[in-house]
Amino acid sequence: MVMSFSRPESDSHRSCEASCHAAVVVPWFVVKRVPGIGFLALLGISCGSPALANIKDEFQRAQGCDYFKADFVSDVGVYKDSEVRFCISDDQQELIYVMAMGTSWVVPFNRQYRSKGILSLNTLEENRLVLYQKDGGVVQRKVLGRRR
Repeated sequence: MVMSFSRPESDSHRSCEASCHAAVVVPWFVVKRVPGIGFLALLGISCGSPALANIKDEFQRAQGCDYFKADFVSDVGVYKDSEVRFCISDDQQELIYVMAMGTSWVVPFNRQYRSKGILSLNTLEENRLVLYQKDGGVVQRKVLGRRR
């Protein structure tokens, strides 16, 4: 790219033109040669921090559900032989699984989510906690537990 100026050229003007010309060429060269690099770098920077915050928040929410005070027990349905209990978050957005040994995890509640290729929905029907799962076009209904 050649730039023309109508003013008389001086030494300072030539050095300015050369530096401006170099500044224009370098970014264009980088963008033209590697168009996805900048986007991928920005994506990595923008996603790194919030992901850690969400994991920490999820851990804290999961720890907030006590096995002995959980609202739902698993004496019916899929987990009737396991020692699993459930809590629903105060904002009704998350279902927290808690095992007797202290292990706990969080999944979305009343909204669909995909895990390992299976579409799932946890919901409440009367006093039963129900999981709907769609795999290969087939929907299955599983009772997870009942309200205490």
